Amino acid sequence: MHGLASIWTTRARKGFMWTCAVTIAALVLISVPSRAAEITRFPIGGVGIPGAVRVSRAGLAHTAMFFGSASGSRSPGISEIAVQLGAVARHYGAKLEDVVKLNLYVANASSGLMEEIKSEIRQTWPRGNSPALTMIPSPVPGGSSDVAADAVIAVPTVGAAVTRFRNQAAVMPAERDILYVSGRVAPGGLAAAASATMRQLFDVLAHLGSTPADVVQVKAFIQPMSRWETVRNEIDRAFGDTGSPPVVYVAWTSPSRATEIELIAAAPERQGTEASISYVTPPGDQASPVYSRVARVHADEVIYIGGIVAGDAATPEREVRSVLDELGRLAEVAGSNLSHLAKATYYVAAKPASTMLNRLRPEYYLPTRPPAASKISVATIGVADRTLLMDMVAVPTSRSQ
Repeated sequence: MHGLASIWTTRARKGFMWTCAVTIAALVLISVPSRAAEITRFPIGGVGIPGAVRVSRAGLAHTAMFFGSASGSRSPGISEIAVQLGAVARHYGAKLEDVVKLNLYVANASSGLMEEIKSEIRQTWPRGNSPALTMIPSPVPGGSSDVAADAVIAVPTVGAAVTRFRNQAAVMPAERDILYVSGRVAPGGLAAAASATMRQLFDVLAHLGSTPADVVQVKAFIQPMSRWETVRNEIDRAFGDTGSPPVVYVAWTSPSRATEIELIAAAPERQGTEASISYVTPPGDQASPVYSRVARVHADEVIYIGGIVAGDAATPEREVRSVLDELGRLAEVAGSNLSHLAKATYYVAAKPASTMLNRLRPEYYLPTRPPAASKISVATIGVADRTLLMDMVAVPTSRSQ
């Protein structure tokens, strides 16, 4: 058993309620057998890093940001990040090899550094055990490191409670559906916009029957990164006594909004449906043919697809089609398709690609089944002559396979 003192249920409250919650959690941990995850990796092009990773729904631990070497060091510090991820994995009875998705935020987006990072990843996760990888050029909060990361780790699951390990990780239990809530934006300065956006997100959760205590990760896209603590303070204020879940900060360059915030949360239960995924439009929102407000995952497995960059970028249309075609290929290899996408993040560094992405998505996605999504304006995607980077979560075409 892994440190009841350091695992706490997110439904805990102060005083007597907190004591009851911990007691119940302890009984669940004692009486319910754990279930380990099964992981399948789908390699691409002999690079030693999988294009997609398919994992069975045991527990899915979503982490906060971990940081590499001090800024200016000779190594970006992937091994340091791995040590931190390994500590979280061990806490839950898992291993570093159980990291299934890794998002890296790189302050210096030079091609040389990107290749060095990939080399370190292959050394850190040898024998083809590396996670699906997305590398995003972004300043790192605090500025003390050149590289930071968040991850998803497959861990044994026990019970239906969302549990947290300090502020470092929160586990999505297999006994509940996953809610991917698309990014929301609100007008105003950074603090006001962050506060209003969190209220919008909590309204969506309330409609779905979940609470802030069910959130396993928040991701905030902000500008400028130097003011990330302003957003952190507003997120902490929104969660109040519940305490904030792991939070990730990514830079964006929106010309009209200070921040966009998205989240992942546990639904109240697993719905009795044969479908592996469904899509929800909350009251007051309009359905869109290019993204869903909420994707609800019922499946027994999840597929993490690493960052996709175009092979052909001769024109904006060819660049976007190249990315979407590769998405379709990877999804099919992993047992999914473009009608079973759960969560997309599009990093776009040029307006022509952004416009073309809006135009082509209804051609590739069923208009009634697009993934939940955030489309993020960035200065660069870190690859020469490319302006679109896509990150995706999908599910198998049937609930159980």
